[in-house]
Amino acid sequence: MKKIVIAYLEWLKALNYEITNAKVGAGKVEDFLNYLQQREITETDQIKPIHIKNYFLELSQRISNKTGEVLSNNTIKTYKRELRRFSRYLLETSQGHLEIKSGLETANQSQAEKIIFSTKEIKKLYAACQEDELGIRDRAMLSVYYGCGLRRTEGVKLELKDVQFNRGMLHIKNGKNYKERYVPMASGVVSDLMEYILISRPKLANDKSGNSFFVSYRGDKLGAQAMSVRFRKLKEKAAIEKAATLHSLRHSIATHLLQSGMSLEQIAKFLGHSCLESTQIYTHLSSES
Repeated sequence: MKKIVIAYLEWLKALNYEITNAKVGAGKVEDFLNYLQQREITETDQIKPIHIKNYFLELSQRISNKTGEVLSNNTIKTYKRELRRFSRYLLETSQGHLEIKSGLETANQSQAEKIIFSTKEIKKLYAACQEDELGIRDRAMLSVYYGCGLRRTEGVKLELKDVQFNRGMLHIKNGKNYKERYVPMASGVVSDLMEYILISRPKLANDKSGNSFFVSYRGDKLGAQAMSVRFRKLKEKAAIEKAATLHSLRHSIATHLLQSGMSLEQIAKFLGHSCLESTQIYTHLSSES
C-alpha cells in the first residue's frame, strides 16, 4: 500500500500538481489505505463499495486534531474528491478503479443515521476491558461515554475536579456552545471511575498529567484520537463489526434510557440538549432497535 501512495504522488507531480497540494492529496489516500489495511485489505481489487461507504462514515465521526470537533462537511468533500482522483489514477495505470459515488454519506447525513449498540453489545465492550492499568482506564472511558452520555470533546476535556464523588455528579463546564451542566453518575459509574483514580491513574500519571482526568501511558493528556484507537480495539476484541465510534455510546445510552421509560425531557437534560427536537431522534432509533 505504501508503494501505491508513493506512485500516486509521483503521478500527481507528473500532472503538474503543486507539490504541497500533491502531498496533502497523497496523505488523504494514505489515510484511506491505512484504514483498509487495518481491516486486512491489502490489495486494490479487494476494495468493495461497502469499504468505501464505511470509511466515509468513519470520517464523518472523526475528531479533528485542530478543532477538537468532528470533521466538517467541506473537509469530508476534499477526501471524496481525492479518492475520485485516486480512482482515476488506478484506472489509467490499469490497477482497477474505485466506485466513489456522489451519494456517499456526508457528515450531516451520517448524523441522521446514528449507530447504536444493543445492551448485549455494551456488556461485551465492558467485558473486553482487561484488568491492567489501561484496561481499567478503558472501563472508565466506557462509563464516561456510555454511563454518563458525554460528547467526545467533553470526555477529553474532563478534569479530576469535575468528578464529584460526594455529589455523585460529573461537572461538565466545557459542553457544546460552552454550556455548563451536571450529569448524574450511577453506582456502577462511580465504582469504575473510583477504581481508575485510585488504581490506574496513579501508575500512569506524571508531571505532564496536570489535572486531566484521562491520561495516556506516557502520562500526558489522553486525546480524542488515542481514545478512538482504544475504543476500536475494544470493539475488535468484543467482535463487534459496526462502524460505530465513541460518540455512538452517547446515542446508545439515550436510546436505552428511552426504552427503559425515561421521558424525553429528562434525557434532554441528561445529554445537555438545548432543545427537545435534538432528543426526539431517539424515539425513531428506539423503535428500530
